[in-house]
Amino acid sequence: NTKFGDDNKWGMFPAGSAAYRLSKISFFDDLSFVDDLKLRVSYGETGRSGFNRYSSLARYQGFGRWQNDAGEWIQVYGPANNPNPDLRWEKQISYNLGLDFTLFNNRLSGSVDGFIRQGKDVISNYDAPLPPFLHDQIFTNVGTTTAKGVELNLNWTAIQKENFTYQTNITTSYILSKLDKFSNGTYTKGFMERYSLPSPGNPGNAQRLEDDTEIGSFYGYKYAGVNEEGKIMIWRDAIVGGEKVIASSQGKNTDKTYLGHGAPRVELTWGNNFTYKSFDLSLYFRGRFDYQILNTYQMYYGLVAEPGVNLLKDAYTRNGHITSGKVITDYFLENGDYLKLDNLTLGWSPKINNKYFSNVRLYGTVKNVFTITKYSGLDPTTVSISGLEPGISSLNVYPITRNYTLGVQVTF
Repeated sequence: NTKFGDDNKWGMFPAGSAAYRLSKISFFDDLSFVDDLKLRVSYGETGRSGFNRYSSLARYQGFGRWQNDAGEWIQVYGPANNPNPDLRWEKQISYNLGLDFTLFNNRLSGSVDGFIRQGKDVISNYDAPLPPFLHDQIFTNVGTTTAKGVELNLNWTAIQKENFTYQTNITTSYILSKLDKFSNGTYTKGFMERYSLPSPGNPGNAQRLEDDTEIGSFYGYKYAGVNEEGKIMIWRDAIVGGEKVIASSQGKNTDKTYLGHGAPRVELTWGNNFTYKSFDLSLYFRGRFDYQILNTYQMYYGLVAEPGVNLLKDAYTRNGHITSGKVITDYFLENGDYLKLDNLTLGWSPKINNKYFSNVRLYGTVKNVFTITKYSGLDPTTVSISGLEPGISSLNVYPITRNYTLGVQVTF
């Protein structure tokens, strides 16, 4: 890849896997409920090159017109960046240990997986010492990240009668993603501020990344109520129960702390299929749990101090006690957990004797049926939970619509 330095154009990313069928061991011969049991292990590496071209090369830019000793005005060019001939691939290394199983005469099947995903030589802009470098930033490989988790998948035929069946599928996972290291002996990056909240006002950055922190961590003040004038108060040094100070005029960086995380640790999908004679019903749920959402709607549209944009009645009800402007505190952080019935389909397949077609099915489908959540903003599924800035509601997103579909399926 020509994006990288002279000595790192090529990368090698090995991968391999192996499996052993445990159910072949004589020990399982007497366990009649075990149909199949297989142990898996895998290892793999991938490379990332998703950044701008020419990042490893010395680039030049114009610095305006200057007058030389002869009195002539000439265009001046100079170095625009620190070149990095050692820029190399960012690696993602995955370790996986899994178990596949089939039990109870094929009524129950599934898998359990434990995994570790490591990011090495993470590419970013880092602080560079002056001298020997010309600029105080360099695009290079330094950081490391780790994601650890487990995933469970179950397929179960719970009821299997002549006229009635019920099958269910559940997939759930737990994952914790952390930034392990952001610096080395040459290049340093004490922390990285993420997601600068837009104007009006200057509320600052909503998240912070630094060594040994969870990716997507919210960083700000601990809310301590309001004073007699309705100005937001915070806890000095983030010590709840200590001294209260006015956030807008007395708040300091030392009063800020980590407030929560915007990346869900638990995800769930749950499918259910029923049949009764010629009728069929399917229900598909999904959910995310154990995370927070920064409700920017309340910050921007729900405060009386924002007269041009306070479109929500919450400005005079829920937030009516606040007269000051927006401040990044845990007051605006909400539990993002939700369980959504994403799809419901009911079908009917009448018995028809016809020489032109063999089967007819009438069905109706509803999408986005309902969502169970304590989050007060728009549907929590509209909030991005990927990348380095998860869990922040967007001010420019449309609500999710509910769709109704009626259809006919004909088999000739």
